[in-house]
Amino acid sequence: MSARSRRRRVLSAALALVGAVALVVPVSGAAVAPTPSPDPDLPVAVQVVDVAPRVLRPGEDLRVRATLRNDGDEVIERPGAALRISRFRVSSRDDVDAWASAGTSGLTRTSRDVTTRVDTPLPPGGTVTVELVVLAADMGLRDGADTWGPRGLAVEALDGSTRVGIQRTFLLWLPSDDVPRTPVSVLVPMVGPPSAPAPGGAGPSAATVAGLDELTRPGGRLRELSAAVAVAPQIGVAVDPALLAAASAGTPGTQDWGSDVTDELRGHDVVALPWSDPDIAAAAHADHEDLVQLAMERTAQTGIPGLSAPSGLLWAPGAGLPDETTAAVTSQVGAGGIVLPPTTDEGGDDTPGAAQRVESADGSVTAYAPDAVLTGLFAAPLGIDAGATTATTVQRALAELAVITRETESDQPHLLIAPGRGWNPDVTNVAALATAFADAPWVRLAPVGTLLDDDEAKARDALPASAADPDELAPSSVDALAAARARAVAFAGVTSEPAVLLAGVDDEILAPMSVAWRVAPAGRDALVASVVADVDARSTGLSIAPVNDLLVTAADSPLPLVVRNDLTVPATVLLTVTPRKACLEVGEIDPVVVEAQSETNVRVPLHSRANCSVVVSAQLTAPDGLPVSPAVRFTAQVAPTIESIGTIVVGVLLALGLVLGIVRTVRRGQSARRGARTEAEAGTSTSLPVLGGAAPEDDPGEQENR
Repeated sequence: MSARSRRRRVLSAALALVGAVALVVPVSGAAVAPTPSPDPDLPVAVQVVDVAPRVLRPGEDLRVRATLRNDGDEVIERPGAALRISRFRVSSRDDVDAWASAGTSGLTRTSRDVTTRVDTPLPPGGTVTVELVVLAADMGLRDGADTWGPRGLAVEALDGSTRVGIQRTFLLWLPSDDVPRTPVSVLVPMVGPPSAPAPGGAGPSAATVAGLDELTRPGGRLRELSAAVAVAPQIGVAVDPALLAAASAGTPGTQDWGSDVTDELRGHDVVALPWSDPDIAAAAHADHEDLVQLAMERTAQTGIPGLSAPSGLLWAPGAGLPDETTAAVTSQVGAGGIVLPPTTDEGGDDTPGAAQRVESADGSVTAYAPDAVLTGLFAAPLGIDAGATTATTVQRALAELAVITRETESDQPHLLIAPGRGWNPDVTNVAALATAFADAPWVRLAPVGTLLDDDEAKARDALPASAADPDELAPSSVDALAAARARAVAFAGVTSEPAVLLAGVDDEILAPMSVAWRVAPAGRDALVASVVADVDARSTGLSIAPVNDLLVTAADSPLPLVVRNDLTVPATVLLTVTPRKACLEVGEIDPVVVEAQSETNVRVPLHSRANCSVVVSAQLTAPDGLPVSPAVRFTAQVAPTIESIGTIVVGVLLALGLVLGIVRTVRRGQSARRGARTEAEAGTSTSLPVLGGAAPEDDPGEQENR
């Protein structure tokens, strides 16, 4: 099977898993099981559906409506309901929780303020609504300025005079509006499901488009999320820009949703999360905070079209507190802060503000800690109270905030409500809470920007020294993604247009880093493999033509090589030719420029030093030495010719002979001159015979003289 076929199969598997994940994401329109009775030992479930007014003032009657549902197997023959009010002010958050969760216990300090009867028996499965009214004259609450705050309230279901069901909630007593105000900000994450890019990084995959279409239809999580955000302009939104980019490339319905939500966000405080909402814990534990930096840069480059959305906020993954290594990413990438999971402070009597300073592996960083109870009431009230209704949720939230406001009469803490990434909102609940916060004199629903700009963060308890979620991406996979990107960037660096080759690479690399993939680790692993294969496929297109084994018969000779460029852009590369033995040397090779989709010949200078058989490898590299082509290997039989070597030897001998001849001639010339001077001085003359010739004949005059 070819490498391309393997990549396609891996990618297909990954996309199939993405589609499967998208199809199992729950939507708010799904059937919801009936709310169980707060006390399983009692057969009737009581649900308080309205407390009016939410904030009770002197002179006002209290009206409470409740639904009674017979979950038992027997008929309630004489159904009725009673209302109990505790006149003792609830003074701490622990007391708020104690009253709400006490069930049938602790009612001896209260009496039935009012009772109503139902005319007909209540059969199994039957329901009936009752209304209980306590007149202002019978309220019995003091109206002093310091008496404001929550009181316990309970509605009992009766069979005659026997209690057969109960639900607890609160009334909020306010004799005077002159009370402090506690600022509360709401920040919700707007992030998508697990998603994958199309092959080559050209937009979202088909499975991703289908998943987003499902989530943005009426009743889908993202559709409900946008509706919840629209409830109040004070609700801030942390948006993953990759989600809106995928929506704009999706179906007509998804595109409409993206356009509508962008229009809505213009009236809210919006902050842009790093692209694809990367798992900062996985990046930190793999020592690759550079990938988080990459996601922040990607967000800064793209932004959210049509919106002014500052970046620089991280959102911790998982339900537990991040460890010190994860928190350190905040300062390592220059982020302004990190949103922690909702937490309950156990360190003191007073509720701390959301803005805090925490110690990380890289020093102190700013963190924003959502209040756990308030966030639970906002996002998942049944997790706080198993029998919660919208009415009881509002009353509990107002009670919590009243107690917090009374804890500190001045310098009220700025609180944060921040649901998790997978929040599937109940728009009715969100609207009721937002309205209640806006109306309550002791609450100020503040834009989240005022919290993020708060410089008065206080130190909080230490984060865990080390903690890893088993669902986070493995360090080896993070390493593989980072290495694939590094190879692609280095390869693109040899071209004159690197952006052409790198288009979509960052989106591909960041996709499997998304926190959303924690719900589907198998699909994420397949996506990592397909992304690495696809990105590596971009690092091809430069090559050296195959070279046959050759015979080198001269001391100096050129080696012709052909460099090919199948890319759509020109490339400048270094040609590295490396013999494995010293008997063959390679001269200097200039950088090679190859035009797009062409080839060029390069003459490589070779120098032979001795006879040998040597394996030679040739490869193209980037300026930093990173290989950008497959290596080509061939064998060279190095045998310098006798003529070449003889020429050198003869040349050396001739030069040596010439030098010796000159030396001899000089020496002989000097001896002859010295001998001539001696004989002249002595008055004698000597003739030397000619070498190999006859003796000179006597001069006739000399013969006559003789």
